[in-house]
Amino acid sequence: TSTSAPRPTRTTTTTSQAAVLPITSTKAKPGPILQCGLNCFGDAATPVPLPHGNGSGIAAESIEACRELCLDTEACEAIVFGQSTCYGRKDLDTQKCQPGSGIFTTEILTRMPLGTCVVVGEKHVLTFDSPLGHAGNISQLTDRKAGDYHLVSSDDLQIQGRFGYSERFPAEAAIVGFAITGDLIASNKLVVEYTGPAKGYAGFKAWWNGKQILTSFPGSFNSADHFLVAKLDNIDPDEMHERARHTIGGAIGSGALPSYLFEMPDIQIYCLLGEDTMNLVLALRKLEGAMDGYCGNFNCLTEDDTLEA
Repeated sequence: TSTSAPRPTRTTTTTSQAAVLPITSTKAKPGPILQCGLNCFGDAATPVPLPHGNGSGIAAESIEACRELCLDTEACEAIVFGQSTCYGRKDLDTQKCQPGSGIFTTEILTRMPLGTCVVVGEKHVLTFDSPLGHAGNISQLTDRKAGDYHLVSSDDLQIQGRFGYSERFPAEAAIVGFAITGDLIASNKLVVEYTGPAKGYAGFKAWWNGKQILTSFPGSFNSADHFLVAKLDNIDPDEMHERARHTIGGAIGSGALPSYLFEMPDIQIYCLLGEDTMNLVLALRKLEGAMDGYCGNFNCLTEDDTLEA
């Protein structure tokens, strides 16, 4: 297993607001659409200045007061609250957040956050709620049998992973392909799979609505409606996820490798291509409805992402 890259560190800030801001409105405000025990600082989110603040946090007597300040502020989508200090946030990416350690809480108030699920090696899955493995490989497929498994299952989006045996993993299936479709992507269908017999990137194929794309290396593709932008090229896995190189990508810092990158609205799929398997990094915005599958339900609770749950 490769060594994890250092995570962003939080810079402690002190508020210049001497008085605790009271709740001045009596109108009931909506509660959070998602509450996470996370500390989303640094590049995990964009700061949003709250009233009488400059984006570095202001004093608040409670999380309810902090929430109201955000809801009254244009562009504020989320809050981080802890140590009686309130921070406004937008463009939240939970993969880049740190554990709140019982001190900080992040609440999503208006726009759902981005999250990341990672599938690497012999069916190791780091779920949306544990993208850096703080809770371990909690949804790891323990039977390790070849087959098709739901990574994301919802009314609007379905993503299946195909797992198969390989020369490197002859007894434990690893991901060799995936398919994605659903109303969220306008009922389009993207399929990627190792078909062989060539080893490496030459043995993988990609199809968009049944038509093969990215047939040369390097190559790029832009669908006629610009819904999908894709490329096959040497890409640095370290820029996609700190564990993207697991088992097939060498040491961190060892450079770019043949990879697929697919981008659709609010969805990005990165595939590091091995000899006959791949590592998959799936980034998407949390869906409005219920989510399930081996990537978890993206509710900021790791305990219900286990196979038993």
